[in-house]
Amino acid sequence: MILVKSTGYWSVGINLRWMPDDRMWAGKIDFFDDGFADDDADTRKISTQGSLRTRYFVRNGKQQTALSVIIDTLIADAAKLGITFRDPDLFYETDGESERFPPPPGWRETLTAEAERIGWTTPYSSELLHDRTE
Repeated sequence: MILVKSTGYWSVGINLRWMPDDRMWAGKIDFFDDGFADDDADTRKISTQGSLRTRYFVRNGKQQTALSVIIDTLIADAAKLGITFRDPDLFYETDGESERFPPPPGWRETLTAEAERIGWTTPYSSELLHDRTE
């Protein structure tokens, strides 16, 4: 017997990265079900998770910025798959400390502006950064 019971999947936001040599963006959403360390084979309750990501890095278009289109596409595709967002944020991979994908200049302001555009938040806004240093 296959038990089909799901309350859906959820995510806390989008993780972004930038390719400095080619000036391109990529993004991904990690999503989870509602299970939490309570898997039970006898009741067939097993927690799952997944990722939805851009397949490639994307260059800016003539009329659209790659970052905006990536964010919009990932949100739309998540909705098609029934993934909901819980207090979502835009994040930069490893909070900007990635040696492989270092962030572009002004990345905190860029992500803050994109978060405001879509009605989300980001942990990198100047107000939050100021609050953390006090």
